[in-house]
Amino acid sequence: MDLGMNLGTSQRLEQTLSPQLLQSINILQKTSLELETAIKDELESNPLLELDDSMPDEEREVRDDELSESGAERSGESSADNDAYGDADDRESGSLDDSALVDRGLLDGSDGDVNYEQLFSDGTGSDDAPFKDLNAGNAEADDEWDRPIKDNGKSLQEQLRDQLMLWSGTRDQLEELAKNNCSEKRFRSLVEYLIDSVNEDGFLQVGEQENAPINISDDEFINEIETMIRGEKKLEECSLPVQEALHVLQGFNPRGIGARDQRECFLIQAYGIPNFSPLAIKILENCYEDLLELRYAKIGKALGEPTESVQKAIASFARLNPHPGFSLSNARIQTVSADLKIIEKRGKFSAEAVRSPMQKRLRINQTYKAIIDDKNASKSDRDYVKTHLNKAMEFMKAVDNRYSTMELVMQAILKRQKEFFSKGPAFLKPMVLQDIADDVKRDVSTVNRVTNGKFVDTPYGVYELKRFFTSGIKQKPSAGSAESSSGAEEEILGSAQVLDAMKKMIDEEDKRKPLSDQAISDKLAEMGMKVARRTVAKYRENSLKILTASQRKILK
Repeated sequence: MDLGMNLGTSQRLEQTLSPQLLQSINILQKTSLELETAIKDELESNPLLELDDSMPDEEREVRDDELSESGAERSGESSADNDAYGDADDRESGSLDDSALVDRGLLDGSDGDVNYEQLFSDGTGSDDAPFKDLNAGNAEADDEWDRPIKDNGKSLQEQLRDQLMLWSGTRDQLEELAKNNCSEKRFRSLVEYLIDSVNEDGFLQVGEQENAPINISDDEFINEIETMIRGEKKLEECSLPVQEALHVLQGFNPRGIGARDQRECFLIQAYGIPNFSPLAIKILENCYEDLLELRYAKIGKALGEPTESVQKAIASFARLNPHPGFSLSNARIQTVSADLKIIEKRGKFSAEAVRSPMQKRLRINQTYKAIIDDKNASKSDRDYVKTHLNKAMEFMKAVDNRYSTMELVMQAILKRQKEFFSKGPAFLKPMVLQDIADDVKRDVSTVNRVTNGKFVDTPYGVYELKRFFTSGIKQKPSAGSAESSSGAEEEILGSAQVLDAMKKMIDEEDKRKPLSDQAISDKLAEMGMKVARRTVAKYRENSLKILTASQRKILK
């Protein structure tokens, strides 16, 4: 057996991407907000790039004209307002002369109509217009029991810890904890551990992996909390400190925080609302599975109550919050910014890329660029400028290619989806990425990068480009029809049209006798859309997020 070094030749095919192509690909797949961040980073790292702070003369003249016209309109509006509401002396906002009179009155020592007693009490000097107390709550009695104050600067866990700092146990409670070898400091650490286990919805969670091994802690109570959260041990079987720690957490606002499941979350809130329906609480305690399936008759039979009373009690669940953590959560809201805009001119639609002011002002720094032609500059300085100038040009070219490719793809979508833009979203035709790739003569991966995370402003709202790619349903010509006898090809029906028809049917159905999936399929067939019952059920559950007929039924 030869273990020495050998020299051989082989032939293989591989694709090597240049740094310029990699940068172009990365720029292409970025969203508008990510592109803004990338431009800021490039401006900080490359001195050859800068933002043009000067305003062109033509743009300055246009803005001056707009300001003069707006000023004329405002002066006209103000004169019209004076005619409509009377003299300026009768209006609340006075002129400079009015303010001078007020200042002169203060200098003279005359108080005028100022009520200083009210001024120091609520901050207003007039009895007619007191400030509204923004911290004052509603007069509703049901709202006073639970009104958390959301602090946008703190996370859910931080706000719960603030409530823990204000908590103080009773003497009997602390004595019982001490008997179980749990001091107040240790007890607070147990509550903090539970707070760290609360997710954004406000529920106790095990962790990222449900079957992950338990982290063994030196504190036996912490290990007991882990087994309780996982459901391996009932709360009634846990020690007193663990039970009390969970009860303290569940007593924080908003009600429902620290629940282990949805049923417990509803029960915590129901127990805390004054005059909440006792029958609704019994339903949560004893018939929760039947409640999920809306089995009114079965619930009424189990509790010995008429069906009408059961339905009325279930209606009271609308006062409960299924996600109590959202009222305190500081989760960021995703902002959508349109990358493209559809423009209609004389009945024809065209796509135009939307560039932010920062992207429009991006340019090459001419001061640094002049160093290349400066004979007095050193070779190292010129090489440095040349290198960064090439990088700046490549970056700007990648940004321009991004917009040109986006416009090219959107123009191809416009040609294939003319009825969508002229008639409405219900006329969206089936289309796949390969169709657009063939039209623009680009790879499918390029089209995928353009459509992923990019949004377009249409006459019907802002849509993600992925929204225009939908599946279809093949329609066979009916037997005996002209299309069937002539051997016409199968027609493909767009799923958007089917979804729109289904939603309209369900919205207009009799809620006492809702339509089943088979009934919806039959009605669609009457409209010329042959859709199987299984397809109707799939669209109803996955796309429309609508319950079954039995769950939509309302008893009256």
